[in-house]
Parts: sequence; C-alpha cells; structure tokens
Amino acid sequence: MAIGLVGLGVAILLGLALAEYAKWRSKAARGWNWLAVAAVWFIFAGALPLVPILAEALTWGTYGVAEIFSVIGWIFALVGTLFVAYEMLVEK
Repeated sequence: MAIGLVGLGVAILLGLALAEYAKWRSKAARGWNWLAVAAVWFIFAGALPLVPILAEALTWGTYGVAEIFSVIGWIFALVGTLFVAYEMLVEK
C-alpha cells in the first residue's frame, strides 16, 4: 500500500508537470494547486509506513497516521479535480 500511495503522488505530480507543459495549468491554477497539495499528502502517506522508527514513536501506530494522511489527500484531490473541471469546462 505504501508504494502505491507514493506512486500515486508521483503520478499526480507528473500530470501537473504535463499540464504546465501543455499550458493548461494557467487556465485553472487554483484546481491544479489543490492537486499538487494532494500529491504531497499521498507521498507523506506512502512514506510513513516505510519508516519503522515512527511506528514506535507514535502511540496509535504509523498505519493510522498514514490512513489519515491518505484520506486528507483524497479530499484535496477531489476538491482539486472539481475545481479543474469547473474552471476548464465552464469558466474558460
């Protein structure tokens, strides 16, 4: 699961780079920024289980924190996707 979340974060960042290259990012900058934040949350969620010392330091375990980070990432990704769709299709 951890590698999948890191891969998802990197894939979103790659999509952002391609959107910047295609000049789509300037049309819906707010939505793309939300997606960039979601990618960072996914990378954090995927990296937490890979560090065993954090599992001992956190009282309720690393996997609980990773799940919270991934849920926050999904919320940011959902809001970002809705912003991009609205700004690209309706406003511009």
